[in-house]
Amino acid sequence: MGKTAPIFFIFVLTIITHVSLMLNLAIAGNPKGFTLRMIYKDSNESLFYDPADIRLAPGERFQALIDQSRSRAHYIGSQVLLRNKNVTMNPDVVRVPVVPEAAMWYVGMVGIGTFPTSPPYMNYYLMIDSGSDLTWLQCHGATKTFNQDALLYPWEYSQTYHPLPCHTHPACTGDSCNTNGECVYREAYASGAVTTCVIAKETFSITGGGAFETLQLLMGCGFHQHNFVDLGNNRRLRNGKPDLIAGILGLGRGPLSFINQLGADGQGKFSYCLEKRSENIYAGGTYLSFGADATIGSGGQIVHRTPIVVPEIQFQTSAYYLNLEDISVGSNRVGFRSRDFELKEDGRGGCVIDSGTPYTVMYKDHFDRVAKLVVAYFKQNRMRVAAPTGDGLCFVISRRDYTVPIIKFHFQQQGEFVVLETGFLPIGGNVCLAIARSESDTGPAFILGAIQQINKRILYDSMSMTLSFADEIC
Repeated sequence: MGKTAPIFFIFVLTIITHVSLMLNLAIAGNPKGFTLRMIYKDSNESLFYDPADIRLAPGERFQALIDQSRSRAHYIGSQVLLRNKNVTMNPDVVRVPVVPEAAMWYVGMVGIGTFPTSPPYMNYYLMIDSGSDLTWLQCHGATKTFNQDALLYPWEYSQTYHPLPCHTHPACTGDSCNTNGECVYREAYASGAVTTCVIAKETFSITGGGAFETLQLLMGCGFHQHNFVDLGNNRRLRNGKPDLIAGILGLGRGPLSFINQLGADGQGKFSYCLEKRSENIYAGGTYLSFGADATIGSGGQIVHRTPIVVPEIQFQTSAYYLNLEDISVGSNRVGFRSRDFELKEDGRGGCVIDSGTPYTVMYKDHFDRVAKLVVAYFKQNRMRVAAPTGDGLCFVISRRDYTVPIIKFHFQQQGEFVVLETGFLPIGGNVCLAIARSESDTGPAFILGAIQQINKRILYDSMSMTLSFADEIC
């Protein structure tokens, strides 16, 4: 989430685009497994529902999603640079403009703590951010907060709240302790927002469909939140709904990540399947499954797998990197070299999968090589390039029976990711390539965005460090 208004998923889920999804708990199936329902941002169920978003003309919405994709790409790159110990960067140089589009919001509701009440926990809405690790919420007694209409978490009354003693966790080293001997953690976001938390072990309760699951996880109890411009920023004035967001749920790759803490029991995996809707963005029936509920390969699915790359260079990142080897348009390969998408020592380059980025994004030079093959395909089919639609590459629809080329992303170990109709979107009387040019080279060289992940079952496994995907009508 751009921590301009950071998000919890990662799904990496970071998981999706100018759609800010609100996750309501669905059915918890197997032990150590549970599933959350994701609701499309434009649904009136969403805490971020804004009627103005659905009144945009097709061309305006197309450009808005391009802009959001670029913002998200810049955010991911900025986070890497800010955390890179080998690179000295002025934070103001890499700071992301404070706009919610940089974060790609989803919201999840979880039960936290143990109290003498019924139910014995308190429900809180957390932003889901696949681009960060720490799960935290604002706590009672905080010296600085962003506005929230829900009660600040009353940690002192929870029977299961246990602060982490200093130097008992890799995240708690050096001077990261308070005067009470408790571990203190500072999470900084590319927007300039910062939270300072006491790390504590606490009970998380997952309920729904009559099932109940409790988890003991490390979380941050936030006592100083600074510069969170979008969280608590008068949303009620826009949509009439209260500001209920209390913090962030982190689904990144670090040791404090929600998903990696589940991995301690061998369940460190999650999956999702993004559903297509009429605007080719997202529908409301999307689910995020964890642990034993995260499965793939049923019904005769052909499953492709590729490694999740652990960067060998000295910087921290929560992003999910893959090895992209080449791209095909129709029957023609672009002919990229493996080093065209490799991750550099300074944190630039690399290939990331991120459901918080609407359209796939790539460096301008790489985009131009792909676009050359796309133009050649449509020219051969007697469809001319349309007048500019913002920054998009579009073609005039001259006949009803037109076809678009299949785009394939060739990942390591024959992980062939085939993009059918979601590689191109009908925009008015044109059809447009759903890939955006990056405006800089500070972020990843390639980000596989959410639109191209539609109708794919995708499973992230932090234990085997693999990404699996298969075609599925979501």
